[in-house]
Amino acid sequence: MRIVVDTNVIISGIFFGGVPRKVLQLWRENAFKLICSPEILEEYEDVLKRLEKKTGRSESNLVPQFMKLLLRDSTIIQPSHKRQLSRDQDDDKFINCALSGKALYIVSGDNDLLVLNEVEGIKILTAKDFVEKMSI
Repeated sequence: MRIVVDTNVIISGIFFGGVPRKVLQLWRENAFKLICSPEILEEYEDVLKRLEKKTGRSESNLVPQFMKLLLRDSTIIQPSHKRQLSRDQDDDKFINCALSGKALYIVSGDNDLLVLNEVEGIKILTAKDFVEKMSI
């Protein structure tokens, strides 16, 4: 099963725990294959660095370690789709990655994506809904 995970879920899982961390744990347990694009990886890294600095963890190796893990254990694709479907154009990269990477789900906490509910058969779920679906 191929999944695209929005930045807010990644960040919440790393820094705050809860259900988003369960999404990351499922990925680490190989319950699904994480699909990313270079643009998504860049956003993950940028936001992680900002939060790492803001939380005073800038001396840790968190960002390089996580990025190394992503590069090793996710599928990185160059999206061929260029759709503009989200109210926030910045979120279209997740949709286009999911479409091009033949993902089953996009997992997000962003209402601009969640309001779409589904795009061409790809369901857009909250972390909570995704984790519940995985435990069925």
